[in-house]
Amino acid sequence: MKLQYDSQPGTETLILENERLWRVEMFLKRNEDDTYSLVALSGINSRPAELTKLQGPYQILEQGVAARSAIARQLQNKGFSVQIDQHSIWQLQAQKAIQSVRQQRADSQGNYAFHPDDVL
Repeated sequence: MKLQYDSQPGTETLILENERLWRVEMFLKRNEDDTYSLVALSGINSRPAELTKLQGPYQILEQGVAARSAIARQLQNKGFSVQIDQHSIWQLQAQKAIQSVRQQRADSQGNYAFHPDDVL
């Protein structure tokens, strides 16, 4: 899958849907260390999302947008179409997923500061 860099990157939600009412919402969320994570949720249009996928972290916003664009292009090749005038119905689920990622990253951070007393 080749990344496609857009000239005007944005963090707005990208919503795709197919004729069977299967919906995909992709969110780019900023992490606390100025990186970005891509959160993709999918499921039946009128129900809570059934699947959650996370990618990243991306070092710059443009990388996340390029990954999101490449995924959207692949979904369009499989019969999905971009929904322009619809709003996100899974924003809270996406926020919960990114909070979980942030918590895991905070929990697994190590303290690598050197202190001379540590070697004595």
